[in-house]
Amino acid sequence: MSAPKITEQEKKALRNNAKTELERLEACLADQRTVQLLDEFKNKFNICESVYKVILAEHQKRKGKQVTSFLNVDMTQVPHALNFAGYSFERTLLNELFGASSPRGKTVKKLRDETTHGINEKVVKEIIARKDELFGYMDEFLTGIRSFENKVA
Repeated sequence: MSAPKITEQEKKALRNNAKTELERLEACLADQRTVQLLDEFKNKFNICESVYKVILAEHQKRKGKQVTSFLNVDMTQVPHALNFAGYSFERTLLNELFGASSPRGKTVKKLRDETTHGINEKVVKEIIARKDELFGYMDEFLTGIRSFENKVA
């Protein structure tokens, strides 16, 4: 297969588009407090997701499914996997964390995805405006994981 062809004028337009995107991203991340908040937000969600994936991997294994290094997180299995491990989180909390949509705005997972794969000012403003709410969901989930009693029935 041959390399795609592009004219010099198209190359210049493409480079200008890349430069415009760079400037837009740098403007979104110009404030160090915003960068710190986004880092804290993404890191905390990554902890939630990683902890959940420990449970999901065992759940999938016990169901006879092949477990790979890539585990997709979606609400069709989140409540079932956590219930399998003996947790009883409210479905509304799980949806706010891992769901595709929420009546309150974007879910924590969707906001993390958007800050990772194409940050924009609207997403940053939503995270800033809902900071306490979003971190509250993550803290509640992690507290539930952390405080679960290690009793065997």
